[in-house]
Amino acid sequence: FITLSFPVGFSPFCSRLNSMSNRNDEKGSEILMTLYDKDIFPNTPNVTDVVWKDRPTVKVVLFNEQNEIALLGNKINDFFLLPGGGIEDNESALDGIIRECREETGCEIEIQDALGITEDFRLRDSKHCISFGYSAKVISCGTPAPTEGEANIGAYVKWLSLPEAMELFRLQEEKVRAGEVRFYNTCFNTIRDSLFIRRAQDLVQQ
Repeated sequence: FITLSFPVGFSPFCSRLNSMSNRNDEKGSEILMTLYDKDIFPNTPNVTDVVWKDRPTVKVVLFNEQNEIALLGNKINDFFLLPGGGIEDNESALDGIIRECREETGCEIEIQDALGITEDFRLRDSKHCISFGYSAKVISCGTPAPTEGEANIGAYVKWLSLPEAMELFRLQEEKVRAGEVRFYNTCFNTIRDSLFIRRAQDLVQQ
């Protein structure tokens, strides 16, 4: 796992993480990765006076009956990501996953395992993104209800087997590491989601 030193201006957030998650098991509260701009963009200047704004999010590796997982694409770029998004005010992480899956995939779900937590410090927007990863299975399928922003970029769902998804994310991450991706948040999101998929694969093999 990747764990780096905390930047200046960082304040401990473990109690906040615990309050935002309904899972207190060891795996669910484990910090899998801490990511900074310099890990993706090596020429990022050193900045020491950032006031970081917390943004808690949820991401899910969602399996259907064929053991395929849901990936979200759009018509703006050719990258795929896991379902999920920001946790709303007064919403638990688990409720956020259920809502996001309903909106983005049209699926009702049953949550299976806590995959762990990642965090990244996105300098461009001074955001400290805290992402809770879970695996889940589909109970029933309906029609997605995308947000206006998602509809505007032509968001859609694609289902791939776990090995296919892992290979896709390996190639996507290679492009990010090579500096070939111009979408700032997509770079962070790709590395994060790739880690959650590998974590889900590890649990499947246990």
